[in-house]
Order: sequence, then C-alpha cells, then structure tokens
Amino acid sequence: MKILMALLVFGMLASVAFAGNITGTVMYEGDAPERPALTATKDQHCVDAVQGTKSEALVVSKSKGIKNVVIYARVRGAKVTLPEDNPVMDQVGCAYYPHVLVVPMGATVDITSSDPVAHNVHSHAQKNEAPNFMVQEKNVIPYKMVKDEPIKLTCDIHAWMTGYIVAVNSNFYTVTGYKDAEDKWISSNAYEKSEDTGKYTLENLPAGRARVIAWHEELGTANKTVEVTADGDVNVNFTSADFKKKAK
Repeated sequence: MKILMALLVFGMLASVAFAGNITGTVMYEGDAPERPALTATKDQHCVDAVQGTKSEALVVSKSKGIKNVVIYARVRGAKVTLPEDNPVMDQVGCAYYPHVLVVPMGATVDITSSDPVAHNVHSHAQKNEAPNFMVQEKNVIPYKMVKDEPIKLTCDIHAWMTGYIVAVNSNFYTVTGYKDAEDKWISSNAYEKSEDTGKYTLENLPAGRARVIAWHEELGTANKTVEVTADGDVNVNFTSADFKKKAK
C-alpha cells in the first residue's frame, strides 16, 4: 500500500513538474493603418447592425497589441485531442462571430446564425472540403476540419462578411484579444481603445522543444523554437516585423 501511494504521489508531482507555460505578446511596429468602415448594402437588419463598424482585418490597440492573432505550439509526440463540445462559428449582426476561431485538427465546427436573415457560408479551404451552403436563423451545419489550415469564410449574399476558422495540429492554442479579464469576448472597437499588448498564454506544455507559431490574416505567419522548462514560464514575443506573408 505504501509503495502504491508513493507511486501515485510521484505521478501527481511529475504531471505538475513536467508542465510549463509559454507566455508573450504580439505587438505592431510603427503606426497601424486606419481600419476602413464597413458598409452593408443588403437587408435592413444588416444595414442597421453594420452601421458604425469597421474592418477586423487588422486591429491594433493603443498599446500596439494586435488582435485576432492565432498562437499555437507544436510539440513532438503530443497527441491532438478533440473538445467535448463542438466549437461554434456564429453569425451575429451580419458578421462572423468570433472573427477568428481556432480549433484542433479533427474537430467539427458547428456553423450557425443568430441573424433573422439568411446567410450563404462560402468556405475557401484548400486542404479541407470547401462547402458553400445557406444558413437560416438557428440552423446548425457541421463542418469537420480534417486537415490543419486557416480557412477563410465569406458570405455570397453579404459581401463585407469575412471570418476564419484556423485548424491547428496542436492541443496548445489561443487567439489574442479574444476575451477580456472576465473571460468575455471583446469587440474590436473596444480592443482598439484598450491598453492590451497582444498578450497570450499557452498552458501546461510538456517540457522540451516546442515550435511556437503565430498566424494573422493580414500579416502572415511567424514562428520561433523554444525549450519549455519543467515548470515556470518561457517568454516568446512577436512583433509585426516577424511575420511573413505566404507567396501566392
């Protein structure tokens, strides 16, 4: 019994001792470009909802933090596990909500709409299936992410609508500027006025080498390789100058 208890205690300590965190910021160098205003051209509900909104393609805070950057870590030998509940990509106020949704490869995303008007979801996937389907209010369409890739979504009815599902081959991922300190989604207009520095945290990575990858719809991708310690935090910062756009 004593030996069994000792093994259990050792196992519990090991699971803690061999897990570390990666923390950092993603910041814009120089003056960020102005966000262009969005204009709805169809359906009164959309005209009213979109009035006063701006593009979410590049959102930078007062402290130069960048919103909607996907950060994830690739760890050799780590098996990707799927969430218990399907992640949801909603359409609210004639905009994709959230603007960027990151999920593990293999997950099924439930695409739905909270709007009282019809939307036509057009996937521009390259590796996964690229469906093009109509979504009415409260409908749910499952969309499985078989391969890892960023997938742009548009609406053939409402041309200003864009969003992204980013499927990653990892269990360790997050999106900058996604939620506030109270774990509530923050609007891009509110983020632009905030003091956020694009901070992020990837928790409970196994000790060893990890490649930290950053993806942004406008800036492109960046990556850095680090050694995750057995405990404590490893700091990995990115700036806009680190990103490179994929050649077309």
